[in-house]
Amino acid sequence: MSFFNELKRRNVFRVGIAYTITAWLIAQVAELAADSFLAPNWVMKMIITVLMLGFPVSLVLAWAFELTTAGLRRETRIEAGQSTAQTTTGKLDRTIIIALVAALAYIAYGKLVIDPNRDAVLLESAMQQSAAVTPEPESIESPLEANKLSIAVLPFINMSSDPEQEYFSDGITEEILNHLAKNRELQVAARTSAFSFKGQDQDIRQIGEMLGVGTILEGSVRKDGAYIRITAQLIRASDGFHLWAETYDRKLENIFAIQDDIASQIAAALQISLGITTQQPGHSEKLVNPESYDLYLRARTLHRQRGRGHLLEALELFQQALDIDPQFAPAWAGLAHTYNDIQYSLSSEELERIGDINAESRVAAQKALELDPSLATALHAMANSQRRRLEWASAQAYYERALKQDPDSADVMEDYAYLLLNSIQFKASKRVIEHMLVLDPYVAKNYGVTINLYHTLGEFDKRDHYIQTGLDLDPEGRTFQYWNYIRLLQNGELQEAHNYVDQINQPGSTTAQSYHKMIDWMAVQDQPLDKAMQDAGFSSTHFAYVSGNYELYLTIMWHQPDPPHFTIFSRLLGLIVTAEEMKQNLAKPRTHELVQALRLPEYWREVGWPDMCRPVGEHDFECG
Repeated sequence: MSFFNELKRRNVFRVGIAYTITAWLIAQVAELAADSFLAPNWVMKMIITVLMLGFPVSLVLAWAFELTTAGLRRETRIEAGQSTAQTTTGKLDRTIIIALVAALAYIAYGKLVIDPNRDAVLLESAMQQSAAVTPEPESIESPLEANKLSIAVLPFINMSSDPEQEYFSDGITEEILNHLAKNRELQVAARTSAFSFKGQDQDIRQIGEMLGVGTILEGSVRKDGAYIRITAQLIRASDGFHLWAETYDRKLENIFAIQDDIASQIAAALQISLGITTQQPGHSEKLVNPESYDLYLRARTLHRQRGRGHLLEALELFQQALDIDPQFAPAWAGLAHTYNDIQYSLSSEELERIGDINAESRVAAQKALELDPSLATALHAMANSQRRRLEWASAQAYYERALKQDPDSADVMEDYAYLLLNSIQFKASKRVIEHMLVLDPYVAKNYGVTINLYHTLGEFDKRDHYIQTGLDLDPEGRTFQYWNYIRLLQNGELQEAHNYVDQINQPGSTTAQSYHKMIDWMAVQDQPLDKAMQDAGFSSTHFAYVSGNYELYLTIMWHQPDPPHFTIFSRLLGLIVTAEEMKQNLAKPRTHELVQALRLPEYWREVGWPDMCRPVGEHDFECG
């Protein structure tokens, strides 16, 4: 008998087939169980290794032994008439058939029930938990050209049992994005633009085209006490091909090491797939206190949501995080940003309880920089603090240092653009804004400074275009509704303005009736300004603004706290006047006094004079 026929007689082939199918079923069930119990990676690896090692063992046993009526016997010791090979063959055939049916049933169940249900649940959860879905506005220019060495990090799905943990998965996503941004050779899509796709069931290829990136990183996060599981996969945007995937099961205190590892793995995957050498990020051995880190992520989420209540809670959570771990630099930076943003939302009594809020912000930013001199968010916070103190040159230096650490940060660019606009450096502000909109075109707030710039320049067609873009992205946004109201007033579309103010959100205590009275006064201006302001219930600042009354606005500005606020001059420049009228206003003596009070000349002497102002002798200047 040939060797092949002997293998068949001893049922070696049937044993191999039966073992393979059964082992596959065991592996599938084990994977589900391991995932449910949040088992570490090594558990599944061990199970698969044991199953693989068992395959050759089963073949050897099938060859060397046979199950007879007298029990398990060595093949060489079976006497004539004791062999039950034919009977065993039938049993093995039935076993194979049963195993195949079970395997096919499992595959069908997975494809038809588990996968659709899972996708539906995840999508519904993301839709419900995320902020309002951002539509693609028609007023945004065509999608960016994709750069192969570029990536967008989509919001990781929250797989924790508690849906309230979404702040954690969002925070981890942002941390991974920030780590990737440290690779100078890798272009990373801005967080806000990437997060605008949260909860949307869009094709990866379409997202890649809209964001102008060559690769997409997506994944999930599951937090269970002091442990965390992060699953990440890198996808080529052009065809949806998976370049790399990995699952990390670690203690939460090792979160920085996980983020570094993901960034390194992505760099390696891009190097292999594209044949391009990329910078490998360093590896962090620093441990983080899990409780402090959790408080930090919650606080950062609240800070991004803005609003008085959210900012007050963020302030408290950042401070709690620092009470636990006072060496946690990102929490100090977050605290500084919150101090910067909250002061306009608090009552005078609340501000008095906090004390000098600008000083508190600066101290927090300085502490963050002492702990981590290269932390971009800390440099950004210090820049904002210096800007509020009218330390213009210092603020500019900090903005530029922040952008050196995080070149694609639209948040830094937005604030830097405001500094340049407020100091009449229109060309420089325009360059920063244009770059910001290329990197982050799908985020409404970026269009606020853009509208301000083009309004100040008197380029009203562009201003109106970006007003519409802002409304497309955020129809309920007060900033864009207010600017649209200004546009209608300026264009003399007073009836349209009457109709519009009944539809929009009214800021603060201002009522639709106040807007209507303002519009009526603009139509005929048949009563003194002070009487009109009293009747309408509007502030004198607003009347000065929409009527273009420069002298009234200057008078108001001199009643502001000393020193005047850094935005005063840009508001003055933003009155509804023509570009020529703006130049004339700049040349007025009272403007000269205001510019000096803002300490702008010493800043211009250090960094260069704007187009509309120039030095006169050693100590004087003129504008206009």
